[in-house]
Amino acid sequence: MQWRMQWRTSRECSRLLVAGVAVALTLCVPGPAGGLASASTRGAGTSGPPGARPVAGAPATARGLDPGAYPWRGDGRTWEADGHGYYVRSCASFAAWALRADGRPRHHSPDFLGDARAWRGATTVRTPRAGDIAQWDPGAGGAGRRGHVAYVAASEGGRVTLYEYNFRSPANGHRPLALNVRTVPAGNPSRYLRF
Repeated sequence: MQWRMQWRTSRECSRLLVAGVAVALTLCVPGPAGGLASASTRGAGTSGPPGARPVAGAPATARGLDPGAYPWRGDGRTWEADGHGYYVRSCASFAAWALRADGRPRHHSPDFLGDARAWRGATTVRTPRAGDIAQWDPGAGGAGRRGHVAYVAASEGGRVTLYEYNFRSPANGHRPLALNVRTVPAGNPSRYLRF
C-alpha cells in the first residue's frame, strides 16, 4: 500500500513540475532588445516595444520599431563595442539592433558581420519591404569606404524610408554619429538584405 502512495505522489510531482515549466516558458517571449519580456506587458498578437500597435491601413512599415529606443543614441561614447560585433552609433550597430528590436521573426543573425560592405549571409532581395536592410557598396549613394547599411522602415511607391546612423545629411544636421531618417528611391541602395 505504501509503495502505491509513493508512486502516485512522485507521479503527481512530476506532472506539476512539467506544468510549471510549461507555464514559465509561455510567459516569457523574446523582448525587443533580445532579452525577455513577459507576455502580459507585450499584449497578445503584438510585436515591437510594449504598447506599440500597428496602424490599420498604413503602408508596410516598421511595426512599432522606435529608432529613438536605440540604447547608444547621443550619449557621446565613441569607439566602444556594443556587444554584438560593432562600434556603438555606427550604421552597422544601429541596423543590427533594429533587426533584433523590431519583433519580426528572423532566419539569420545580424551580429558580428563586419563593416557594412561585408554584410552577407542573408537573402538578397530586389523588392524591399519594411524590416529589410538597405546596403550600399563603398562609395555608392554617399556611402564611405566601408559601405553603409540602413534599416528599411517603410517601402511604398518605389521609395523606401530608412532609419540609419552615421550618415551625414541635412536631416540630421550633417552630424556623423546621429540618427537620420530619410526617404530615397528604392534603386538608391546597392541591394537589400532580408534576415
